[in-house]
Amino acid sequence: MPLLHKFNRKARNAYVKTPPENRPARFGIWREFRRVGHIGRMKSIGGIKKFGTVALLLCCVAGVSVLLCRLSIWIYNEAVTSAFFQTKHVDVVGNVRLAKEMVLRYSGIREGENSLSVNIADAEKDLLRTPWVREVSIKRLLPDRFVIKLKERMPSFWLRKDGILYYANEMGEAIAPVESANFLSLPTLVIEQGAEEIVPYLSKMLKDMQSGTLPLESGIIAQVAATAAGAVEIYLEDREMRLSIATDDWNKNLTRMGLAMGDLARRRELQNVRQIRAADGNVWVLFNNMRQG
Repeated sequence: MPLLHKFNRKARNAYVKTPPENRPARFGIWREFRRVGHIGRMKSIGGIKKFGTVALLLCCVAGVSVLLCRLSIWIYNEAVTSAFFQTKHVDVVGNVRLAKEMVLRYSGIREGENSLSVNIADAEKDLLRTPWVREVSIKRLLPDRFVIKLKERMPSFWLRKDGILYYANEMGEAIAPVESANFLSLPTLVIEQGAEEIVPYLSKMLKDMQSGTLPLESGIIAQVAATAAGAVEIYLEDREMRLSIATDDWNKNLTRMGLAMGDLARRRELQNVRQIRAADGNVWVLFNNMRQG
């Protein structure tokens, strides 16, 4: 029997494949590390590609934005210098005291200038700074027209304040000084000290005159006074007549005043009257030579 088999050994050069469960653990860890490293490199490469794509898109967007901005500036410059948008018509509506030339001067809008160069908000603010304008609206109608709509402060009286004669509204508020270039004859308003609560009745008086409840025309009134005694007095200069209406019961006193004046006119005695006073439910009439109740 050969010696090779004497001790029942296997051949020294024989190769036997080691089962997977008996292999050293370090080989499995190495392969796993290589696998993870490969995946990490792939992810890194993918991230770089995505970053490059985003960066390229951002650059394109920025370039397009700059191009559009420059294009817009060029178009605007061309528009504000083009004769196509030259202002040819400016319509002014609602102006009574202000002439069209004054409205254009205050607003800064001029015929012949480019309509796109006008800042409408600034033009409206400039008009509102003037004493006569209460409300304003400006519309631009391309290519060459503007429409300016005004609502003015309407004067009802003259009011002397600090030695200067002003136009005043129906509430006795000063509007602007009386000027020869903008002259309008109106009744002079006097507000006595302590008669501030009577001022709201001034507007009522004007409305009653317009409705005919008080049979007077504003053109014949020389002076209106709010008195501390709680009455509104009206002086008619051409007739040298004074009317006094107490405000404690305004509507009834005004109605009685109108009836008395109508009765005196029918009897042709109104021209001889010096004063008519309506208060406390009664009417007193003072003639030039006597007094009647």
